[in-house]
Amino acid sequence: MSKFWREHPATPHQQALPFNKERRRRKSLTQADVLIGMLRDTRSKRIALELPEIMKAGIAQHGARFKEIREQGFEIRNEMERTSEGVIQSRYWLTFDPEVDAR
Repeated sequence: MSKFWREHPATPHQQALPFNKERRRRKSLTQADVLIGMLRDTRSKRIALELPEIMKAGIAQHGARFKEIREQGFEIRNEMERTSEGVIQSRYWLTFDPEVDAR
């Protein structure tokens, strides 16, 4: 993956999302940080992060963001399901958070 797509900056809208408060203090927020925040938020509620929520947050190249996050040691499980109408639904589960679970 080229450096161009790594550490893609978060937009002002993404920086304002409620689950990004802790990361906002430490450094300039990236879209990978936003995605980690979303994954942590859904994990705390014991639900999956649904692809429409990722799209609504405006995450550019979410596949590249997941790759970036996985390279940081995060483990994310993806589930795909086809509805009776033929729509493919994609869900993501944070199964290991190296910043939380490794302590």
